[in-house]
Amino acid sequence: MRKFTGDRLLFATHNKGKLEEMRALLAPFGITVLSNDDFGLPEPEETETTFVGNARIKAHAAAKATGLPALSDDSGIEVDALDGAPGVYTADWAETPTGRDFTLAMTRTWDACEKIAAPLPRRARFRSTLVLAWPDGHDEVFEGKAEGQLVWPMRGAHGHGYDPMFQPEGYDITFAEMDPAKKNQISHRADAFRKLVQCFEAKMARQNISGGSPYEPKLGYSRAVVQGGWCFVAGTTGADPVSKAFPDSVLDQARNTLATIKAVLEGAGFSMADVVRANYVITDAAYVEEIIPALSKTFGEIRPAAMMIVAGLVNPAMKIEIEVTAFKG
Repeated sequence: MRKFTGDRLLFATHNKGKLEEMRALLAPFGITVLSNDDFGLPEPEETETTFVGNARIKAHAAAKATGLPALSDDSGIEVDALDGAPGVYTADWAETPTGRDFTLAMTRTWDACEKIAAPLPRRARFRSTLVLAWPDGHDEVFEGKAEGQLVWPMRGAHGHGYDPMFQPEGYDITFAEMDPAKKNQISHRADAFRKLVQCFEAKMARQNISGGSPYEPKLGYSRAVVQGGWCFVAGTTGADPVSKAFPDSVLDQARNTLATIKAVLEGAGFSMADVVRANYVITDAAYVEEIIPALSKTFGEIRPAAMMIVAGLVNPAMKIEIEVTAFKG
């Protein structure tokens, strides 16, 4: 199985509900999820008769058009009493001259069951097929499902599509009545996503980043550690990068420290704008006013959570030490 190692992924959809659901699922991996709307991509014609066939059409079209890895979902609801319909044609049942109307589609589905006097409970399942495609034409396929039954009348205001008439197995509420976070744990898309996660294992693997200091192996630490969407940069001091000597000015030490942190973050695929927390150690409370120009220039717009303490450092020439935590999600 090919692994995904980038930090940007196109989710080939115009459906805002699906997009937000996928962004929530991918947030722990530190991946920026874009959509067709971000690139003005048209909806390709879905000419296949299977979920996987149509998902492949959408994923490969998006990957080819943007040069980015693209993830697509083709999903639908299958009703046992209707011999699996609407199935791959789920969205088509919602089509009207003015756009898709899923209230109309749900009514049509229930009426079709009523017409044949389908017995209760009216068993159904959501199916989802995810296809992750790369610009070179390679793809990986992941399939999921959520079993349940149809209910009427429609209930709930969350979700999208057929969610208001689908009650998942083991629950007495519909997907549309369910907290979105809970739905994201048990949905057909979540089932497929649990299999897709194998492609993102490299994104979750711990990376230890060295700054080249001989003290790192001796003292058992790393300049930075990356785990998923997080980057933790160890306490950094302000020696001159060339001479390795510490300037007398605490402001100069602060500037050197922040420049080193910036380089470490960028080397790990992050930026200073991703910093969510900063911890400062200064050796004299009087230094606070002196370092303000460096801190305000670097973090004035970012405004991370912060803590500052006054304490001694291991080298008397050191006047400031800064450590930061960054998150990219």
